[in-house]
Amino acid sequence: MKEYFIDLSKFMMANSSFEESDGVIFSVPYDGTTSFKPGTREGGNAIRISSWGLETYSPILDRDLSELKYCDLKDLDLYGNQEEIFNTVYSVSKEILKEGKKIIVFGGEHSITYPIVKAVKDVYKDIIVIQFDAHCDLRDEYLGNKLSHACVMRRIYELTKHIFQFGIRSGDREEWKFAKKNNIYLKMDLMNKDDLKYIIELDKPIYLTIDIDVLDPAYAPGTGTPEPCGFSTKELLNSLYLLKKVKDKIVGFDIVEVSPIYDPANITAITAAKIVRELMLMIL
Repeated sequence: MKEYFIDLSKFMMANSSFEESDGVIFSVPYDGTTSFKPGTREGGNAIRISSWGLETYSPILDRDLSELKYCDLKDLDLYGNQEEIFNTVYSVSKEILKEGKKIIVFGGEHSITYPIVKAVKDVYKDIIVIQFDAHCDLRDEYLGNKLSHACVMRRIYELTKHIFQFGIRSGDREEWKFAKKNNIYLKMDLMNKDDLKYIIELDKPIYLTIDIDVLDPAYAPGTGTPEPCGFSTKELLNSLYLLKKVKDKIVGFDIVEVSPIYDPANITAITAAKIVRELMLMIL
């Protein structure tokens, strides 16, 4: 009977066991510090369901998901306050990484990236974080919370100075001053070959974080803090394809801030699912 049914609660083709998997998917249904439009806690499941509308084959990468071994552990079971939730995210991420597996995480809001990167840092020591985002996320605190989604890259800067930010087009004056004063690699434009050359020369493990609002709202309306004048989906993917040259250095990635309640026709969720497919085909 099993062959007659489909399980949409997992990302498509996530059929391997944890033990045999090279990549492990999980999601963090948390949006507790969202400051504009909430709803990203449902992002992971929206990405999963939308993935089933895609083909498993990428003509750009000439690879198929059927060639990969990965599992989907679904949503983390979250409870407690933000600190306790982040401790759970950190512990699970670290356990997966220590097994030598790559992590693929669905948000949830962008604050969840901090405990993941903390785990990556503890396992791999000296790391690079590459961020695609509309916002600097470099505030020291926001609304009295140092772990707000608006502060995630400031906290990550305390873990590693090797931060590369692309697509940034929004932030308060102090954030831009902080980036300039501390020589943070912040660009409003796409990643290019010169950026990649610098990343290659550093020769360190890489973690990649993608806030879906790096895309223009025309391409990703389903997010809590849309910002005009962003990338097209094709422009973002072309930037990500550059990372093929460092694919063996990439230890994991997340995609955050998908908010299905604001997503007509699932445009944003299916875009996120395609980004996930392409990155998995590239790094696994």
